[in-house]
Formats: sequence, C-alpha cells, structure tokens
Amino acid sequence: MTAKKVTSNPLPISFEQFKKNPVAGVAFIALAGITYLYYDLRSGYVGQIEASNKKIEMLDVKMDRMAAALKKSDSALSAAITELRIINTMKRF
Repeated sequence: MTAKKVTSNPLPISFEQFKKNPVAGVAFIALAGITYLYYDLRSGYVGQIEASNKKIEMLDVKMDRMAAALKKSDSALSAAITELRIINTMKRF
C-alpha cells in the first residue's frame, strides 16, 4: 500500500482545477497582477509627493524673499517719486 504524498500548494488554485476551469485561473493571475501594479504605482506616488513637497518649500522661501524685495523696491520708488514731486514743486516757485 502506498500513501499519497501530501504537498502544500502555494497557490489557491491547483493545476487540476486550472485544467477544469482555465478562465478562473487566468482571472486569478490577472487579479494578482493588477494588485501588484496598483501597489507599485502607489509607492511611486509617495516618492513624487515627497519630492514635490521639498520643491514647494524651496519655492515658498524664494517667494517670501521676492515679496520682501518687492516691498523694499516699492517703498524706495515711492520715496523717490515723492522727492521728485517736491523738487518739481519747489522749482515752480
């Protein structure tokens, strides 16, 4: 008497079941592939989001510097225009 050797199947579908219903086997493989691609795509997005956040922070700092420079130049221009108006007014008299 020989006993059948019991082996564990790592897949939820055996080859005999695949032969009986190949559509279900292909659907399982397709589902596994789509799931892998979904998780791979999500992990790629995480890297892109982190890189974008760093770039946004650098651009915010640059924008703050530019805004301060604009205010400074605007006030200098305003002071110069006021002085020119005073000089032109004094020349008339």
